[in-house]
Amino acid sequence: MSVYLDHAATTPLRECALEAWTRAQRDLSASPGNPAALHFGGRRARRMLEDAREQVGACLGADMHEVIFTSGATESDALGVMAAARGMRGRDGARELIVVSGLEHDAVAHQREVASREGFEWEVLPVDAGGVSELPVTVNGARSSWDGRLALGSMTLVSSEIGTIQPVEEFASRVHADGGLAHSDVAQAIATMDVSFRRMGVDLVSVGGHKVGAPAGVGVLVATRGIPMVTDRPGGGHERSIRSGTPDVAGACALAAALDETVRERPAFARRSRELREHLLTHLPLGVEATVGESAASSAIIHLSLPTSRPEAVLMAFDMAGIAVSAGSACHAGVTRPSEIVMAMGRSEEAALGVLRVSLGHDTTRADIDAFLGALPSAIRAGASLDGVTHARNERNEEG
Repeated sequence: MSVYLDHAATTPLRECALEAWTRAQRDLSASPGNPAALHFGGRRARRMLEDAREQVGACLGADMHEVIFTSGATESDALGVMAAARGMRGRDGARELIVVSGLEHDAVAHQREVASREGFEWEVLPVDAGGVSELPVTVNGARSSWDGRLALGSMTLVSSEIGTIQPVEEFASRVHADGGLAHSDVAQAIATMDVSFRRMGVDLVSVGGHKVGAPAGVGVLVATRGIPMVTDRPGGGHERSIRSGTPDVAGACALAAALDETVRERPAFARRSRELREHLLTHLPLGVEATVGESAASSAIIHLSLPTSRPEAVLMAFDMAGIAVSAGSACHAGVTRPSEIVMAMGRSEEAALGVLRVSLGHDTTRADIDAFLGALPSAIRAGASLDGVTHARNERNEEG
């Protein structure tokens, strides 16, 4: 029997999403049509797409006309950060600064390369020892060093790696005080937190479908109507001319179904995930501890610090036991390197290597957690055995 505890990387396809996708594909096959076409098939496809848009908007506390369908959170992040920053600079040439938290997913963090090529400045906020973004000091409600130069600020709501909840509302308020736009990736928050576009006070929000049980390859960017956005991918004018390309109607229907079920199940899952998290943390073996405190953490992402700096050996031991977990961000899978986020918290490089992420989903059970706990001691021993080998090899190299 296998145990899946890597839901922060991707979560299994929900049955409701599969049914919605299959039903949509059958309808589209029976009556083919591009949503942009004027004939009956096109009008039917358009109606299906707009119904999905309305449902997604309702789930996220947004107006349906603010919902832009994309290929996933990565594309949504790229559009949300750079298209909005370009738009702001187009209105005011002095707005050339983009500020992001130090806990962003690579989909945001790597926009730095694009921003640099386009002449933007890039600032990364520090992270405190508890894994929470440190907000800048304000003067009369505004950050003086930004001084009217801020185009956009981006802060994830829940860190995909360590699971800490970030002060997005306060950050957005400070961004707006300087006249900038605020963006947040909420992909890791929807299952456990009441995510409302309106209440968050941001201008843009990114969501990935496969993090809520929809198929991979579909996502959403929620963008306030009227904000300036300049896309780098012009085309046929689809999705408010921000994301051109023939829409994936069936994918949108599947995402709407998965998101609706996720939101309806959220109170129960949030309660159950807290109980599972508490059970796991109270039964950890000696030497293993939570990387971050309970008060600032999502109940569905449990980040652990281990007494070994060989995560690949730990993961292999879990894999052989039929248990899927992650050594950090899943986007870095297969690459053994220290966690930049953990080092930003003030930990050593060795400590930033010895970390493990356990992430829960709607189908996670107490038996799954017990299986993980049962396999954990031997997995740590597997890593520790290589720690000794590495140490001895390094000593020999130094002597030579």
